[in-house]
Amino acid sequence: MDYHDLLARLGEGSAHPGGFSATLQLLDSLSLPAGAHILEVGCGTGRTACHLAHLGYRVTAIDLHRHMLDKAVRRARKERVDVRFIQADAAALPLPDHQVDVVFIESVTIFTPWRKTIAEYARVLKPGGLLVDREMVLSGRKTELMSRRLRQFYGIRTLATAGAWKKRLRGCGFSRVQVKEHSRTMGKWGVDHDPLREMDMNWLEDKRMQRMSRTNDRLLLKYGKRLGYAVFTARAPVGSGSE
Repeated sequence: MDYHDLLARLGEGSAHPGGFSATLQLLDSLSLPAGAHILEVGCGTGRTACHLAHLGYRVTAIDLHRHMLDKAVRRARKERVDVRFIQADAAALPLPDHQVDVVFIESVTIFTPWRKTIAEYARVLKPGGLLVDREMVLSGRKTELMSRRLRQFYGIRTLATAGAWKKRLRGCGFSRVQVKEHSRTMGKWGVDHDPLREMDMNWLEDKRMQRMSRTNDRLLLKYGKRLGYAVFTARAPVGSGSE
């Protein structure tokens, strides 16, 4: 059992700073084109994917965690929306080249081999398509012990500053790279009422889950001041002459 199993058991669909409220604010600010084909990478329990479908977008949503996806499928049925859910790895997207208008990600890329994953984002986007990625960023001193502990517990594979992430996106061929939001602290994690949340209630009696919850609290207390978040937007390559 790992951190992602914990989120799946809890039915947590917006495990990022600001929660689902922050997601709604971000989407409102983007002015996405009507009818766009949106790929959500790391859809979790499907809350954002279903919201996008309600707005009239064509939505494909992937997640690596089967338990999360099962809950996402049931949510879509209850909400009576059409979302294509696929179990897949962000570093190996099961879509043809130049297939989607928007790739939307919240707190996923840091858990992956970022070079492969960002290259996949670029591959599946149409030329000039929009990438939107909210990720944890480093805002204080990083130590080897900190990196090891965060990787062991959360599965975080990379910790980098907002500036480093911008360079990475440009290095993978993206242009018009911008930091739309940036906070040097993680801020408050949104606790939004979710009427369709499916929580596995037997977790309350699971000793492993209780230990993991306590470990999570300790790690956030110890390292939280060195971590922030940022929202990046960028445009996919439009040809061999793109920046």
